[in-house]
Amino acid sequence: MNRSKFVLTLAAACLFTSNASAQLRIVDYNTARGPRTGTDTVLQAISDEVINGFAKQIDVIALQEQTSSATTTLGIVNLLNGIYGAGTYDRATLDGATSGAGRPGLIYNTNTVSLIGQTAFGVVNTSAQARQTLRYQLRPTGYDSSADFYVYSNHYKASTGATNEARRQIEAAALRADLDALGQGTHAILAGDYNIQSSSEQMYQTLTAAGDGQALDPINMPGIWHNNAFMPELFTQSPVAVARFPGQITGGMDDRFDFQLTTGEFLDNEGLSYISGSYHAFGNNGTLSSCCNAEITSGTGASPAVLDALANASDHIPVVADYQLPAVSSASVSAIPLTVQLGSVQSALVSVANAASVISLLGADELDYTVSVTGDLAGFFSDLDAPLGGGNSHSISLDTSTLGLKSGTITVASSSQSVANPLLTFPVSFEVVAIPEPATLAMSLFGCIALVATRRRR
Repeated sequence: MNRSKFVLTLAAACLFTSNASAQLRIVDYNTARGPRTGTDTVLQAISDEVINGFAKQIDVIALQEQTSSATTTLGIVNLLNGIYGAGTYDRATLDGATSGAGRPGLIYNTNTVSLIGQTAFGVVNTSAQARQTLRYQLRPTGYDSSADFYVYSNHYKASTGATNEARRQIEAAALRADLDALGQGTHAILAGDYNIQSSSEQMYQTLTAAGDGQALDPINMPGIWHNNAFMPELFTQSPVAVARFPGQITGGMDDRFDFQLTTGEFLDNEGLSYISGSYHAFGNNGTLSSCCNAEITSGTGASPAVLDALANASDHIPVVADYQLPAVSSASVSAIPLTVQLGSVQSALVSVANAASVISLLGADELDYTVSVTGDLAGFFSDLDAPLGGGNSHSISLDTSTLGLKSGTITVASSSQSVANPLLTFPVSFEVVAIPEPATLAMSLFGCIALVATRRRR
């Protein structure tokens, strides 16, 4: 091998990237046993909606009032795949027990998340839960299990009165016990049709009580959510005053029945986190013709066609929120010569970047990292790179003070929460050789010339 040549293996082989698609758009939707005319229009409009400066295709839909996964849920999957292509969306397959009033379900974008597990729990009878709670474990594409999160889909017992409130409390206590058992640090979204009229109801207090599985309202809006002027943009039932399909609940927009509560881990701006300002009742911007009992079509929260689709599709409107994903660590090291001269100044360039595949800088956490070395190398750096930040470069010195074979390791380590590629290592080796003395070099050249002349005379 010619030791004067440079090798490119480090630059070519030590680049770490991810196919993860940052930013998650998560939806909760009671479809009233849909799909029906207008459902596809609603779902496509949610994906097309610009929130915080960007639109994002739906990643997860927590559903309520599904007849079964193989019927109504599959029907919604087929609508989505008709818009975005075969296989883009899939569904959870577990059907929980029910007293006959519909089931929870889940649909997910196969390009951005994977369904890791699904569990049904809760006792169903006339004095306990009306239907089981479904818990789903999901993993963003390109990340390991440290980035897993859970979505609970619940349809709590409907109607007012002490008996119904007591049954909702049983459901909330069962969910809270299950979530507490997952332990501190769990990222969970508690989605569903809560069927409550104020934050003072006991079931809500149970969900939001202190402890490992404490749930919080991302928009922090406690109060009375029924038939009053307090935050009408939170109302999710009912989009119609006059029924458009058999069995549709009417009464106009007058209740905040549908929610996405989260554990505190989603509210710390680290790793997986709620993106502030994104939580909303889709299609309701508080501009209804009156604060209560108005049809969704009287507002300006979406185009007339989309508002009409909301009125046709269900007796609830969806709740939408966006969530950032963890950072993705990427690093490369420039090519290093196999041989370097004694006492020369030599360095390796380390490039580090946040490679989260974002469409907005809000879409992923920042990358916090250090660059450290061992062996015959010198240098230490601590820095960060925001999503779309362009990356940073750091110069690592090679020890050329003595002759011989040299080696070391460059380590890029990230402390960002649930980061993809948290530890990247790059082995380095080179040889330090002597610089020939001028006289020795001259004698060597003279000898070569003499040898060539001798051979020519022969």
